[in-house]
Amino acid sequence: MARGQLRVLHALDVARTQLYHFMAIVIAGMGFFTDAYDFFAISLVTDLIGYQYYQGHTPRGVSAAINGIALCGAVPGQLVFGWLGDKMGRKRIYGVTLVLMVVTSLASGLSFSKRVGKNVVTVLCFFRFWLGVSIGGDYPLSATIMSEYANQRRRGAFIAAVFAMQGFGNLAAGIVGMVVSAAFLNSDTSNADFVWRIVLMFGAVPATLTYYWRMKMPETARYTALVGKDAKKAASDMSSVLNMDIPEDEAVKQLVRQDQYGLFSAEFVRRHGIHLLATSVCWLALDVTFYSLNLFMKDIFSNVGLIRTRDGDNPFKQMINVTALHTVIALCGTLPGYFFTVALVDRFGRVRIQLLGFTMMSVFIVCLAVPYDQYWTKQKYGFAVMYGMTTFFANFGPNTTTFIIPAEIFPARLRSTCHGISGAFGKIGAIIGVLLFGFLHAEKHVRSMLFVLVGCNLVGLVFTLLLPESKGMVLEQITGEMEEQQPQQDAAAVAAAECIQAVPV
Repeated sequence: MARGQLRVLHALDVARTQLYHFMAIVIAGMGFFTDAYDFFAISLVTDLIGYQYYQGHTPRGVSAAINGIALCGAVPGQLVFGWLGDKMGRKRIYGVTLVLMVVTSLASGLSFSKRVGKNVVTVLCFFRFWLGVSIGGDYPLSATIMSEYANQRRRGAFIAAVFAMQGFGNLAAGIVGMVVSAAFLNSDTSNADFVWRIVLMFGAVPATLTYYWRMKMPETARYTALVGKDAKKAASDMSSVLNMDIPEDEAVKQLVRQDQYGLFSAEFVRRHGIHLLATSVCWLALDVTFYSLNLFMKDIFSNVGLIRTRDGDNPFKQMINVTALHTVIALCGTLPGYFFTVALVDRFGRVRIQLLGFTMMSVFIVCLAVPYDQYWTKQKYGFAVMYGMTTFFANFGPNTTTFIIPAEIFPARLRSTCHGISGAFGKIGAIIGVLLFGFLHAEKHVRSMLFVLVGCNLVGLVFTLLLPESKGMVLEQITGEMEEQQPQQDAAAVAAAECIQAVPV
């Protein structure tokens, strides 16, 4: 047992992989499924909204607002709900974010106005903002809950598996968009108003299905014991989860370090300031690239001829073409990247995978940018392959590891807050990417923007070098929360600890 570690936390760390781990992955992961669906589905229906309310063409400013408003909401969502997760408990706030997500997903599809037209888009943006708030809150809570529930050996894989549900949400956005468009293909084009509404409202379905199970999850043992100082309740909760008897720790207050420094203290800056800076900058740099390439995939592919759109084309047929290509990229690039991370993150380590991802993303984006004007219009399928490899290394790389690392390297009482701060900087990066591409996505600027994305990747690469490796370590060892003293144990306590330690991994 790690020096000074509570028995209940040790039991969690050495527990074999079992059903409750997979239940936690599904419960937390369905939130991320919804997050990704809602974030990326909007880019697929923007043209339909333009067809319905802007005479067939969505103005650049309106497109940027529709695509970016949820990201603007995610920033305060991550900051506020991340902080509340540390102050009020992970479980209690977890349910609030899910309810808000369901309500605003439905409201987005039901955006109406007495003055039909541009006012509808204003109402849509209002509800999309609050949807973003709920999605932002889901990030720090899901990551923190999974890191605190996971065992030591496979913790990275479990957190990555939760985040990998984002890939399935991305894929589902393409499939749902394609199916709904195909259903209306031979109908009057005025039905475009129904298509985009149905696609957006579908995002409420998976979140609704998991609400009951999310409410049944007990509070994490690390929050209950280390933040709430109630080791007895933590042992009781985890005894039922692990189906074993875990002896209580009577001396929890002596086990926890006495220097309970706060987020704005000099001690936090000395211990974790550089780590918080690194996680925030890496996430910001990554999301500039990741969201730019995903939300404006249609524009980039149209420039090289992979998607052909002409004025007067059936809007449903256009959407089928866009969503089909989106689905192929998700299947061939996005999902395999997530799978590789789940399989290898606890073998290679978080930092090494993040360095590899930023490096390879830079290489492939340079390969896209250098011959962009002269070559790719003639070799459009080669462009698609290069693009797919970029998304692969984004997901087998920083898109996943920037989510994992902040959930492991900060103290339990600040873990959700620091993850929220890191994620908020990421969404600020996403907003920057959306605004830049939204106003400069004309063909003559795409090549320049790709070089900007290379620069962002290189910034992320440099700041990754400032991060500690957390592979295979107990959370309390990483953060230094329980390292000063070993409690006095009588013979019965030693025997009980030995029994816990014998749980097979």
